[in-house]
Amino acid sequence: MLIAGGMAPLPPGELLELLILLLEDNDPEVRDRAGSTLNAWDEAEICALLRAPDCQPSILEYFSRSATEDRIRQAILSNPATPDAVVASLARIIPASLLETTVDNRVRIIRHPEIIASIRGNPAATPEILRLVREIEIELLGDKKTEYAVGDMSETEAAEAPPTDLQFDTPEGDLSLEGLPVDEESRQTEIVKRLSTMSLREKMRYALFGNREIRTMLVRDSNKEVARAVLRSPKITDNEIEAIAAMRGVAEEILREIGKSRTWTKNYAVVQNLVKNPKTPPNLSQPLLFRLRATDLLQLTRDRNVSEAVRYNASRTLRQRSTRPSP
Repeated sequence: MLIAGGMAPLPPGELLELLILLLEDNDPEVRDRAGSTLNAWDEAEICALLRAPDCQPSILEYFSRSATEDRIRQAILSNPATPDAVVASLARIIPASLLETTVDNRVRIIRHPEIIASIRGNPAATPEILRLVREIEIELLGDKKTEYAVGDMSETEAAEAPPTDLQFDTPEGDLSLEGLPVDEESRQTEIVKRLSTMSLREKMRYALFGNREIRTMLVRDSNKEVARAVLRSPKITDNEIEAIAAMRGVAEEILREIGKSRTWTKNYAVVQNLVKNPKTPPNLSQPLLFRLRATDLLQLTRDRNVSEAVRYNASRTLRQRSTRPSP
């Protein structure tokens, strides 16, 4: 009863897991009390727990079934620890805005193609989402489509999908290119040459599972899907995101995606690099300025390598801070 009332001295994640277990308790009083505690739990705290990488599958599964709030479903879909089957079940019922989040996670779809069948069966799926799904089917899944076919593909659509012997399985280690020169300049030239001869599907595979050297090249690829796949790579590190945020050769869309990520913008160096990068859209860099320390804002006002708009906004932010009354 102490646990069911939420008064046990336990970490929130453990308490939440036990409350879900108690919903099946033999004692109706315990069940009712556990249900009341769950219903009264703060939604923002639940979302934070659902986003945690160590969130238990039982918690994610429970809220995927019981929650109707888009905010909670978004937290479940954005967590890499969420079981693929849970994502597939949600993909049948979520609104279009959350379907976009689901489609963006190419790694998960490749691993669990049944998600596509769920998206196709969702009445909220827009023509644009269905177009993206079709691209994924043709370019990435190849012969894996037969494993989850739902019988609604026309003969014309089936003919468009090229037959392939390639499998898109997750490799044990990083994919790398063999026989590269030792000299740095020659090495870079050879990598560019080899990548230019790859098909879209091969590039996507290297973007997801290649080593850091290859990811650094592919994040600047002219095909936005390849560049975005680098950001979806399960192997990408915080240091790489910092470096990408400072690159002037990446597309605005890539910088925008980094800037909109709460996880990546927790890193101060990422925020700083985005603000200083002239390729970052002004409507993205402006809100990030408020995250910078006064010393860094002062440096920006004198930095001729950044745009005039950034220098002006940095100066204005400094003035606003200096005129703000002390608490």
